[in-house]
Amino acid sequence: MLDSLYEKALKKRDNIHQKLEGIEYSQVDASQQWIDYPIAESNLDVNIGAGDGSINKRKFLPFIFYAIDAEGIIHSSESLKKIESSEIDIIFHHKYVEDRLRSYMGIFEIKNALKMFNQHHVDLFLFDGSILGNLIRPFPIEKELKEQVKEIIREKYLPILEEKLINSSDVEITSSKFVSEISKEFKDDTEAMIYLENLENLLVISELMKENKKIVAISKTSTSTEYFDRKIPDIAIFDMHSKKQGYSKPRYSNVSEVKRDFPVRNDFLKSMIFTIFYARLDDHKNILKFELPYQATAEDIKDLLKSIKNVSAEGYPLLLKKAHKDVVIRKNDLENLSKIMGFMEKSGREMLNE
Repeated sequence: MLDSLYEKALKKRDNIHQKLEGIEYSQVDASQQWIDYPIAESNLDVNIGAGDGSINKRKFLPFIFYAIDAEGIIHSSESLKKIESSEIDIIFHHKYVEDRLRSYMGIFEIKNALKMFNQHHVDLFLFDGSILGNLIRPFPIEKELKEQVKEIIREKYLPILEEKLINSSDVEITSSKFVSEISKEFKDDTEAMIYLENLENLLVISELMKENKKIVAISKTSTSTEYFDRKIPDIAIFDMHSKKQGYSKPRYSNVSEVKRDFPVRNDFLKSMIFTIFYARLDDHKNILKFELPYQATAEDIKDLLKSIKNVSAEGYPLLLKKAHKDVVIRKNDLENLSKIMGFMEKSGREMLNE
């Protein structure tokens, strides 16, 4: 098979390069949207935190074994501190497993960040990825679950869930405490549990958003085309336009424009305005996408970039890089955890799925 792929690469090389030449980078004028700006390090003493999460799984025939890890690091003039939260468990096979586990990781990541805010003084928290995307992404099973079931969950279980979240700082999937009650009340208990977990996800996001100007979401990649409305991402156009330090003029995204209501904290979430912009912290290094959960001015952006430059190297925040490196759950980690659980002792054909 590899031989045929090499042959295909030789045959299609010229054709693919013609397609690349057809990409209209040079025909897009980004000069009105990008500002070359040498970013100096801030002389202010700012406590900066960063966080990331990771999840991995191993499939067995009867179930899926998974592990979650979330890490937060805070840097101050005095020290470097770490907060970590983790979980291992099993989940049974169903068609929403991938979405569900992704939601679990998101909940852990945000709860671990909230734990950091509760235990330490944090001026800025760097969040890996897109908060806005997590917020407005449609729920799994949202359209499939009957409205009557959703109403019962919101009326009967949501108030108890909110109370537990308020009164506990534990980093966990709090919804799991309702498994037995949900199983007794609903025939489609898996779908009902997923809905409750989705509500928990929205609740913890809204709690983090209360930190407002302390939150900075950073993405290394983006497919967004909001600036130029072309087939190629904005981040690629800005990268071709300038290799200097600088930032793009901010754009604002109103959550009120989302064409659906949120089942929890709707008024608060719909009132939010996100500031979106791109920036390069060092000449010739990667451009990053930034999201701020408030309406920021150009001066706000300059001050923010100066503070982040203090804890960056090679154009990327070192705290985020370290959190990402530390938190990754590798295949051999999962194998070792499986051995500790005793699963490997039963890992013949009757047990292993892959």
